[in-house]
Amino acid sequence: MLAALLGMLMTQVVLGSQGTHGSWVTVRAGQSLWSLATARYTQMDPRQAIMNIQAANHLSGDYIYPGERLLLPAD
Repeated sequence: MLAALLGMLMTQVVLGSQGTHGSWVTVRAGQSLWSLATARYTQMDPRQAIMNIQAANHLSGDYIYPGERLLLPAD
């Protein structure tokens, strides 16, 4: 059971699929939490969207790095 769950999770990470929990993105050079939040969550206060992204990815700060994979939670 655990192996099946981990397999599904890894499939989402590798394929970048969108599910009921959100969608995965790979951070590109020049992107920030602010730019991701304002592009994805157009009807939400960007500060709240950033807090949601941080919580979903267990981020303790504001820094993200190119190549990093982030879950953008469903709004």
